[in-house]
Amino acid sequence: EGLMAEEEWGFVEGLKRTRTSRVCMTCQHFTYVTDQDCRTLLTCGFQKCLVPHGEHLTKKCRNWMVRREVELGWCPEVAS
Repeated sequence: EGLMAEEEWGFVEGLKRTRTSRVCMTCQHFTYVTDQDCRTLLTCGFQKCLVPHGEHLTKKCRNWMVRREVELGWCPEVAS
C-alpha cells in the first residue's frame, strides 16, 4: 500500500509565535487527516505541508486567513 499524500509532505517552515487568536488552528487553510495507524496529522492545505503538533495552538504563518464560517457566520460547504 502506498502512503497518503499528506504523510509524504514536509513540515511548514516560517511559523511565528503569536499571542493573538490568529494561530494555525483558526486558519481557513488548517485541516487534519488520519494516517493508516489512526494518528492525526495536522496540515496546511494552502502550503501542502504538515503542521507540527502543538505549534498549531501558538503559531501562524504569513498566509493566515480567517475561517469562512466565522467570516460569513455559516459554513457554505454544508448548506443546501
